[in-house]
Amino acid sequence: MTRSVPVLMYHHVSPHPGLVTVSPETFEEHMVYLARKKYRALAADEFLEFLLGKRALDGRNVLITFDDGYLDNYVYAWPILQRYGLKATVFAITGLMGEGPARARLGAGKILPATPDHRACKAAVTEGRTDEVMLRWSEIQAMQASGVVEVHSHTHTHQRWDQLHADGKERFDAVEADLDASRAALKTRLGLESRHLCWPWGYFEPEYQSIAARVGFAAQYATARGVNVAGGDTRCIPRLVMKDRPGGWFATRVAIYQNAWSGNLYSRLRGR
Repeated sequence: MTRSVPVLMYHHVSPHPGLVTVSPETFEEHMVYLARKKYRALAADEFLEFLLGKRALDGRNVLITFDDGYLDNYVYAWPILQRYGLKATVFAITGLMGEGPARARLGAGKILPATPDHRACKAAVTEGRTDEVMLRWSEIQAMQASGVVEVHSHTHTHQRWDQLHADGKERFDAVEADLDASRAALKTRLGLESRHLCWPWGYFEPEYQSIAARVGFAAQYATARGVNVAGGDTRCIPRLVMKDRPGGWFATRVAIYQNAWSGNLYSRLRGR
């Protein structure tokens, strides 16, 4: 069997399941499965070293990721990850992360902050109420200090630059400025020279990939499903969309994608 590492893509863990949102109960069921089956949740750099052929992996492995940097990741997902000894990576939109003290979270014995559904979160950001739904840097720092969650880049402003700039040079300059700003924010706030970038909506042009590599992002994550094997393409890392579906559904998909042959077959049958 050719070993593959499934990369799981979550967005929200919230009591309002639906579009790109799983409930805390469902997320815990997913994590219970990983813990019982003795999966090791990799750190992002460990995963990158595996792709580069610099790290051999034993047993079952997985990379757990979250996109955007929503408050509910801190309130609900982080305590569950801690409970089962699993690590995760949050790809944060660095320009949307807020200021102020860390808020209450699951198990803290306090009234939890509201964590709206995805559409309500998007509306809050559009209306300038970003702090209501997105992480604060203090919360990111607390999660990182725990050794359970690490944070990397989902760009600084989460744009579709092809829709903003018809001129190629303007577009590519805007991409580079944005990626530089994101890396600078992570360096200033976390002391982190991040090597991991997740493209908004999984959209990128070949020039984007070259720009990202040049500014220091060695691993670039997409949204298409697929397998991740040693020697794989680090500039277009596939991930599996996670849904508010029970443990059996979750177990089947993780099992399929830990085997390169079955993962490739399933991806072809389902369409990339």
